[in-house]
Amino acid sequence: MMVQRKFYFILLTICLTIFMTSCSKGQESSTVEEVDLSQESKVIEAFGIIKAEKSKDVIIDFPSVVKEVLVKEGQRVVLNEPLINLDLSQYQSQIQDEKIELNISKLEQQNAVKSYKALTIENKDSQINKLKNDLEFAKKLYEQAVKDFNSKENLFKDGAISQETYNISKKAMDEANNNIEDIEYELKTLEELNDRNQEQFQANKESEKNKTEIQIERIAQIENNIASLENKLNKPYIKENQIISEYENAIIYNINYSAGHITDATQIAFTISNLDSLIVEANVAEEFIKDVKIGQSVTIVPVVDRTKEFEGNVIYVSQMAFNNSGETVVPVRISINNINSFLLPNYNVDVFIKLDN
Repeated sequence: MMVQRKFYFILLTICLTIFMTSCSKGQESSTVEEVDLSQESKVIEAFGIIKAEKSKDVIIDFPSVVKEVLVKEGQRVVLNEPLINLDLSQYQSQIQDEKIELNISKLEQQNAVKSYKALTIENKDSQINKLKNDLEFAKKLYEQAVKDFNSKENLFKDGAISQETYNISKKAMDEANNNIEDIEYELKTLEELNDRNQEQFQANKESEKNKTEIQIERIAQIENNIASLENKLNKPYIKENQIISEYENAIIYNINYSAGHITDATQIAFTISNLDSLIVEANVAEEFIKDVKIGQSVTIVPVVDRTKEFEGNVIYVSQMAFNNSGETVVPVRISINNINSFLLPNYNVDVFIKLDN
């Protein structure tokens, strides 16, 4: 109950007592002087709960088998204390399989690079150039054969040479022409073959290049997988095959695993709260929140033992009000300056916020 409310109750009691006393003595009604107790309202009282600011839901996000749970619900633990023993053989085998696959991919990538560099093409240029030269020479021979035949033909018509000489000249001309046709055919065939070889070479080159790039991407993917798998073991609460406490002074609760359980990435293994980070979360009635300021001193009295008192300070005042069982309240947070082993999470406490004078 807020102290301000007590003021009105005291005032009403004083007035009622004086009135009843006057009536019993048969005296005339007297005027009661109102007493101003506003200066006595030094604190605001509220109800609060102990909470841990640093609390973590621990999830084991890799496949393993729970061999042994070493703690019980609500147990205090210290830094590096073992909490759960795990069988990691299946997970470690998975990591090893990925590393083997990585080595295979690296070898395949090396082979692809070698194949790419070893690609060659049969050079037909020298043969083509030779045939072109042969063709030029054959054409010159043909031109001479044509001139010789024309000369012989005129002589034959004049009866200056025999039929046989004429025929030899014509045959030489025809053979020279046939030689040109043979060389042109061979040159065309060789050029077409050379073009096909070039196309095939480029196709092979592109194929080997793609193989190399695919292997590079595959290697990067496997390396990322291995890093991801190993990073899941690289956490402050994992040491070898054990889940351990990462806080100097903590408490374990909400344990969801037992021996023989298979870990599940969608399930919380347990919750751990840092007992050195305890604060009070309290609700102040809205009519008094205007007097609450950050930094104000607070006396904290645990319901479990009202003979004990702890000191603290207001460290947070919500900028929003909420409805709590029909009453509008504003959440505040209060530090605890002299935390000891007596206070535990979820303890109920009364808080007395000391107002500024």
